Amino acid sequence: MLPSTVDMTGAELSAELSALGPALPPLLRPEFENELSVVRREAARSGDLTSTRVLLAKWRGVAAAEQKDPGISHRVLAEAAQLLNRES
Repeated sequence: MLPSTVDMTGAELSAELSALGPALPPLLRPEFENELSVVRREAARSGDLTSTRVLLAKWRGVAAAEQKDPGISHRVLAEAAQLLNRES
């Protein structure tokens, strides 16, 4: 079981996030990298790691879902887009 992000130091958070990016499917990496750069800028500015902890928890979940069912993220997004188009 992975440690809670609440119990992790800044260095531990950074190390796991750095390792997580390359483990994601290629189509998800740009979104991850964009979110990571925003969160890192905010953490550097404020010194608060809350957003970093939330980001890691989110992407841990995405990575686990993708490992269990490859392509699930894009299928969910496609279904959501279809639902939005029906409502328009």
